Amino acid sequence: MSGKIRFVFRMKKYLVYGVMLMAIQSFAQETSEAGEDSVLVPVRSIIPSIYIDYGKLIAIPLDIETKYEVGIELLIQEKVPLILEVGMATLNPTKVYANGSYQSEGMYYRFGTGIYSQFLPKNKLGFTFKYAISSFDESATLDSENTINVPDILSASYSRKDVAANWIEFALYTDRQINKFLALGLNLRLRYLLDYDRQTPEDVYSIPGYGRSFDTSIPAANLFLKISF
Repeated sequence: MSGKIRFVFRMKKYLVYGVMLMAIQSFAQETSEAGEDSVLVPVRSIIPSIYIDYGKLIAIPLDIETKYEVGIELLIQEKVPLILEVGMATLNPTKVYANGSYQSEGMYYRFGTGIYSQFLPKNKLGFTFKYAISSFDESATLDSENTINVPDILSASYSRKDVAANWIEFALYTDRQINKFLALGLNLRLRYLLDYDRQTPEDVYSIPGYGRSFDTSIPAANLFLKISF
């Protein structure tokens, strides 16, 4: 694993730890203030929000991947979210072929719902379920001069268009309100692959929004900035 990749993984880990520490500090602070008087605020019937996955932006300087992801949420009665997430990714893993290059590029979409609880005045905790689809192109360039013990049919370039995949996700959700409009949050996801367009002679390797096709389940963490209106 190169130094750049290790640096990115380390930075993502520190960001996750930072959010968790912030939540713990918030819990301690809010618990100590629990005895103070508070003002009851009427429950809003619908709260629209948009959010940006800023954790994915860390990897943009690298050559191995470029990812962008945004989401739209309608929170019903401050408890039930209706969620749509849209992302695009260009994946260039370096270890697919020792004798060539590989790229998977496309869009993915998630939509679902769940339940949130205001367990502290400034903190939410919840659970969500989403169904996800991806449509992407996949290509590889293989160097036939450096190919050893590889069938001739693989000793050339290939390109595939409009490959499709779908999966489901379960996620643990938490956020911390910064002010009336902004919140920082964390999604801990567990993805289960349902189906994808299998290819021959070489199968799909990377699915944008999901991960490697041969992993039937994948854990993931997403850090986001949410703007509510």
